[in-house]
Amino acid sequence: MAPTESTWRVVVRIGAGQPELRAALAELPARARAERLRQLALLGVCWLRGGPLPAGQPPPIVAIDPGLAARRARLLDGLRQAGE
Repeated sequence: MAPTESTWRVVVRIGAGQPELRAALAELPARARAERLRQLALLGVCWLRGGPLPAGQPPPIVAIDPGLAARRARLLDGLRQAGE
């Protein structure tokens, strides 16, 4: 039987053409860099799905799987800590 979750290994090379991203990741240890890239990728996916909501507009109500809600909360906490 196949596992319910597959694990991917992705190698990312960030060249001199992305100086802002390199600077943002340079200070972080390897595992933290990987987590930060996952967070940034998640933001990119959200942006592609419709972008941010206009200011003052309430977010749409959607049913969220409890496991996904916990993961989302961890990712948002990581983003808040990285921004400090």
